[in-house]
Amino acid sequence: QSDPSGNYGGWKATCIGMNSAAAVSSLKQEYKENETTLKDAEALAIKVLSKTLDMNKLTPEKVELATLTRQDGKTITRILPANEVEALIAAYEKSEAEAEAAKKEKQQKS
Repeated sequence: QSDPSGNYGGWKATCIGMNSAAAVSSLKQEYKENETTLKDAEALAIKVLSKTLDMNKLTPEKVELATLTRQDGKTITRILPANEVEALIAAYEKSEAEAEAAKKEKQQKS
């Protein structure tokens, strides 16, 4: 990434724009270089967007995800179709609901 002055910055687990400080903080905590798979990174992107965007609910109509990978010395750009983004959002919402239910159950036992 580069800023308007042209200075180069980091490109792994970073973001720019509104609420970027909160997003970068989340990414620093959860992104593990050389351990995070592409699927894990896609799920993490949805999690960070969900926590930092000023909207009630993420939808595939409002979120686009793209990946860059290297294959045979070439850079491959892939824009995820809406159904894949929707599946990532649904998986995130399910995990959040399960975590919330577990938290409530733990509080009730205390």
